[in-house]
Amino acid sequence: MKLVSDTTFDERQQRLTAAILEAVARELKKVSAPEELVEQLTGSIAFAVTSLIDDSASVDYGNGSLSPVLTFQVADEELAYGGGNTWMHEYVYRLLPEVLKTSGETDGA
Repeated sequence: MKLVSDTTFDERQQRLTAAILEAVARELKKVSAPEELVEQLTGSIAFAVTSLIDDSASVDYGNGSLSPVLTFQVADEELAYGGGNTWMHEYVYRLLPEVLKTSGETDGA
């Protein structure tokens, strides 16, 4: 595999953030959580998860810490790399209203 710079990296991490938001909201709706709670928990859970992926929240590992590096497969043997830590957590609350609106429409809510 070869790491490459790709102009769609930011778009891809935004889409992954939206997918995380959708997955969290879908699971909360399965247990019939009130809409306000779905919104609050979806945002806070997604923010926590993306912060771990972004390496914004420290994860201890042995005598050091884990430092994830996100890549996306863009072609055979090519991985798009953003050049360092990602910033998905910054998109959580920007994307949340549209994701909840769209997921509500597809759920029939």
